[in-house]
Amino acid sequence: MNPLRQHPIITLGVIIFFSVMALVVFRLSSVAKTDTRKPRVITVATVAPLKQDLDVRLAYTADITPNQAVNLFSRVDGYIAKVYVEKGDLVKANQLLIEVDHSDYRHAVNQAKANLAAARARVAQQEASVRNASLTLNRMQSLIKDQFVSQQDLDNAQVAYDTAAAVLDSLRAQVQQMEVALAQAETHLAFSYIRAPFAGYVAERNLDLGSYVSGTTAGTSTLSRGILTLHEIQTVRILIEVVEKDVPLIQVGQKSEVRAEAYPDRVFEGTVTRVVQALNRATRTMTIEVDLPNKDHVLKGGMFARVEVLVGTHRNAIQIPIDAVSRLEDSQYVYIVREGKAQRVPVEIGVRDENRVEITKGLAGLEQVIISGKDLVHEGAPVQTQAADGVKRQP
Repeated sequence: MNPLRQHPIITLGVIIFFSVMALVVFRLSSVAKTDTRKPRVITVATVAPLKQDLDVRLAYTADITPNQAVNLFSRVDGYIAKVYVEKGDLVKANQLLIEVDHSDYRHAVNQAKANLAAARARVAQQEASVRNASLTLNRMQSLIKDQFVSQQDLDNAQVAYDTAAAVLDSLRAQVQQMEVALAQAETHLAFSYIRAPFAGYVAERNLDLGSYVSGTTAGTSTLSRGILTLHEIQTVRILIEVVEKDVPLIQVGQKSEVRAEAYPDRVFEGTVTRVVQALNRATRTMTIEVDLPNKDHVLKGGMFARVEVLVGTHRNAIQIPIDAVSRLEDSQYVYIVREGKAQRVPVEIGVRDENRVEITKGLAGLEQVIISGKDLVHEGAPVQTQAADGVKRQP
């Protein structure tokens, strides 16, 4: 009998063993063939560094404030009799805005004028008395030479003259007092007419007709809300807090570009006009002021703005797209193409300008910098360059 037929299980095991061995040999030969294939070439997009002057700017956000802003108070007591303006009105300098009831102040002026006139009349009367006393004294001095009058008569004439002259001086002093009183009364009357200290817009109106105002409010509280709030926006200003490390870069006269949220397509040019020569101890920042011409009055107090102050220029700065820079912990690097392979180059970055960044160390400006596909390559990987419109792998 055939031995294979006598042991079918052994026969089946042998067949399975040889089948598995054949499969393993086939797979190993396939891997060997695969390993002999060429490595994959990654297509990347590259750019040449841009070498040109780069403006150094410091960027800030701040609020726009009027060039002048004032709360108008009354300097006299009384009720508001007339209001000539409303919110949003454009007023001229010295324009009449409000009248406080001035009937009492007008009466006071008339009273002061009458008192002054009476005092001047008394002076004129006394001046006549002084002239008469002077004539009498002169007459006595002539008659005493011939002994027609006694020494007592002469002394009496002298006393009468001195008394009349003293009374005249007193009355003249009273005239001066009356003139001062009249000036005060006229000042109070003038204060009852509230006028614009400068040309501008009425930003707020807090009191209405008939409201009582007091002259003591303006002198005792600088935080109280006045009758009106006036803003002058022919020029507007922006106050910026500069951090300590940037303080040496700021100088009066530097130009700045301002963009307001209300006008995203417009760029307003301003100038650094003031620098506070001290730092805030709490924030370690220094305040600077940027002034902007605003002849068309489009910029308003309270608007939000972004400000870029031009503090210098780097000549022939090497610049690349910010997307080309990769970071690893505290270091930055880029990939460049050299002899068809990717090469990793550590770099140091400087000023950033929109979507570009300055390279201060690591590049000479002649390299091909990988901008797309940098995450797909490694040191020494073969690459193929193309326009920066996509990245793909080649089999």
